[in-house]
Amino acid sequence: MSDTQFRIGFGETDITPPDGLYMCGSLEARKNQGMTDPLQAHALVAESNGARIAIVGVDLIGVPKALADEIIAEVAQRAGIPPHAIMISCSHTHSGPYTQEGLYSFQVTDADYLATLPDRIAASVEQAADRVESASMHIGRSLVHHGLHYRRVLCPDGKVFNTWMPAALDDLDLVPQVLGTVGPVDPELWVVRFDRLDGAPLGVFFNFSLHTNSHFGSTWSADYPGVVAEFMREEYGPDLITVYTPGACADINPTMGGDRWREGAEFFAGQAIAATRRAKQIEGPIQVGAIRREITVPRRDPATQPCEAIHRLNWGGRGGRADVFERQVEHIAAMPERLTVPINAACLGPFAVASNPGELFVEHGLSIKRRSPFPHTVVAELTNDLIMYQPTREAFAQQGYETLVGPNRVAMEGIEQIVDTAVMLVEELWAEQHAP
Repeated sequence: MSDTQFRIGFGETDITPPDGLYMCGSLEARKNQGMTDPLQAHALVAESNGARIAIVGVDLIGVPKALADEIIAEVAQRAGIPPHAIMISCSHTHSGPYTQEGLYSFQVTDADYLATLPDRIAASVEQAADRVESASMHIGRSLVHHGLHYRRVLCPDGKVFNTWMPAALDDLDLVPQVLGTVGPVDPELWVVRFDRLDGAPLGVFFNFSLHTNSHFGSTWSADYPGVVAEFMREEYGPDLITVYTPGACADINPTMGGDRWREGAEFFAGQAIAATRRAKQIEGPIQVGAIRREITVPRRDPATQPCEAIHRLNWGGRGGRADVFERQVEHIAAMPERLTVPINAACLGPFAVASNPGELFVEHGLSIKRRSPFPHTVVAELTNDLIMYQPTREAFAQQGYETLVGPNRVAMEGIEQIVDTAVMLVEELWAEQHAP
């Protein structure tokens, strides 16, 4: 077969932890009590013109760089993919296990479970690499304006509260008026479907800029990305694999959670199916490529936190939670003053994926998309690292939860450096793919 032929394969492995571990996604650790649906690693491996890339969607809150590097090394050894071309993107489910100490809680990770992840995640990529076959590529999109919202609202003093803090927002003495949300949403739900040469669907990649925190509770769950994968299999057969990466969604929340989480998830699944059905086939050669760069960025200086920030927020009227956030100040202060973070970019024909190593504000994600030379660009956040929130300059002045020391670990100039590097890598990929 010609080396220029586009080929792709998909694989998956179960990474569900044992029952009883601590669950992440809240200020207090909570003990797991079973499973709603399994946590999995879903991988795609694509190749053409001698280049080979892997994109893995993992149902975890995130993986810190040290663990991600272990996974990448295992993938490279077993699947023959160069480390710079491997992207491990986490869904950020709030119904999974801790993968790092200091995410507000300590002594909550399970070393035995974490030690299994390089083998289990690499197995999904190895499986995908073994299954590569010639395929066609189809790109679709739904614009979703229901079921999600920008989660930070402006108060008359120029500061913000998060929309999930009703005890504060409903206090008319504290907040006499709400002056609207202070940012946009990104409504693009992208789907890329790959079909065998006989027309049978082989696998799907999808990306959506929405926090994966609607399920919550005490049971393991992949949240809405798991429901999208379930609906895709109902539509296209039990063997179809769906790889999910989250867009820039640090400040975007679902409107339905708790007992209604499944209702919202099924709506998003319906939107994904609709986009898949009307996806447009890409004609001509499909080139793949990938690039990675590690940069050093300044750590957030805890002294820059306004003295009233923790108390003003008051955790939405439920107490300032100084027990959590003052300890976070100490935790971040003990970190090195400069942090090394990885930035990746990959492309599948006209479709580019720019990575981010943490939780990126949607405003930054939209900036990357505007500046990209590719016709279609998405951000895959929480890829190959877990550096927490990356707000905008305006957000730091507004003092929301995401700007507190702890939730935020990287200084503003470092955040801008990360975003600019992602754009630079996408531009380099474009130039490589279109060189004479």
